[in-house]
Amino acid sequence: MSTKKIILHFDMNSYFASVEQQANPFWRGKPVGVCSTMSNRGCIIASSKEAKKVGIKTGCRVNEALQLYKDVILVEVDPPKYRSTTQAIFSLCAEYTEEIEAYSIDEAFLDLTGMVSSFDQAQVIGREIQERIKKEIGEWLGCSMGIAPTRWLAKFASDTAPKGGIVLLTKENLYKYLDGRDVQEAWGIAGAMAGRLAECRIYTLDQLARYPVQNLMSVMGKQGYYLWANVNGIELAGLEVKRPPKTIGHSHVLKRRCTDVKFNQSVLMRLAERTGRRLREQGLEAHGIYWGVQFDGHEPFQGSKKVHLPIVTTNQIFRFVWERIAPMAKIYKPGQLALALFHLRPRVNQLALFNGKKRMSRELSQAMDELNNRYGEETIVQGPLLKLHEMHAPDRIGFRKTMEAEFSGVSNQYVSDEN
Repeated sequence: MSTKKIILHFDMNSYFASVEQQANPFWRGKPVGVCSTMSNRGCIIASSKEAKKVGIKTGCRVNEALQLYKDVILVEVDPPKYRSTTQAIFSLCAEYTEEIEAYSIDEAFLDLTGMVSSFDQAQVIGREIQERIKKEIGEWLGCSMGIAPTRWLAKFASDTAPKGGIVLLTKENLYKYLDGRDVQEAWGIAGAMAGRLAECRIYTLDQLARYPVQNLMSVMGKQGYYLWANVNGIELAGLEVKRPPKTIGHSHVLKRRCTDVKFNQSVLMRLAERTGRRLREQGLEAHGIYWGVQFDGHEPFQGSKKVHLPIVTTNQIFRFVWERIAPMAKIYKPGQLALALFHLRPRVNQLALFNGKKRMSRELSQAMDELNNRYGEETIVQGPLLKLHEMHAPDRIGFRKTMEAEFSGVSNQYVSDEN
């Protein structure tokens, strides 16, 4: 087998909306919009291809969508459904290679180097994956693919591929493919960056690829080199395959703002459960914890603390944070809650070292994780979570772009639950 790099990137088409159409055959072929909430101020976070044709795009408000097309089918976001579908898709892909980078909930990179001997064979694999997704997971689920010698080019290829299509980029056809394409078609180049390139009279990707790199670096520094290298097929990053995280956490923007203790405890319990489950899934324990609350009409409250004894269970996380935020949360209305664990280490599974209550708590957390992994998110939950959705704190699902969330001007490295 050839050892030249062959990277495949796939991106599911209109993912959330397509999953909803797959689940409800009566919605297929009709405009569907997935909403953050069903209120008029709610936001469309995913549109079916039919909805896009009538002008309903991501970011559109619910009331605007109804004005554009009064018969649009609106459905509230259903994170457990999307996560379980993604798990099935990624599991299918894992049959072809262990080298997978899950870039977001609806896209991933597969390193096929050594698995195939040519880009043509990689295309055959790609087509097989597309067909198997439709046959084994859902006939309404399509994806676009890009295959190239670098991670950046593979994603660029899939971003510019037709829906359900596959684009191959090799050293033989790369510059022809770049010819005449606007720089903003490229992954990572937006308005401000395009403006800086325009100052160098670079408007198209082929112009960027042929521009003297030293001249570009004199204007843009290292960033100029990265842009030039990416479009010329020089690998800079490689796949990010399951590296241990430095932090694990979640945040939630509350639709309901109140000082109701049970409600706010329930929201915090959900964040603690999500965070703890991810910690335990990766076989880690934490020795540091961060908390943050943004209040209506009051300055934010946040802090962090290093701890000697390991943090592992959901109840540990919940109690630690609630004890610190409770006094203010009973007076001021929380608008956003956030927590994160840091100083992560491989977990020591010596339950005999813990007293009866702590050992029981660890065993309970492990049993709940196993049930939720087998039967789906929130199959079994802590008591405070039972009526949380009805109390106006619905589940949320994060995207890659929210990995570094802004909390009142302080950049925190946790995964946001808010879209």
